[in-house]
Amino acid sequence: MMIYVGNISYSMTTDELKELFVPYGSVKEVKIIADKASGKSKGYGFVEMESDEDGLKAIAALNDSQVKGRNIKVNNAFRKNDTKPAE
Repeated sequence: MMIYVGNISYSMTTDELKELFVPYGSVKEVKIIADKASGKSKGYGFVEMESDEDGLKAIAALNDSQVKGRNIKVNNAFRKNDTKPAE
């Protein structure tokens, strides 16, 4: 499951972001999006969890939690051409 993580501190590293998610399950990949010109963080990233169950646990626990002085936003990441599942 791919998870969007927004409003992260500009100083956060991929290792720090991964450590937030490890307690909820196996983390496959972590990526913090950086500006191409400056190389500085844009303040958001993506975490890929091994299973949807682990991802949902992480989202429930971490969304709107305070990390490094900022309330992070954590939710399911949808690609631009994906459609959201019917609720």
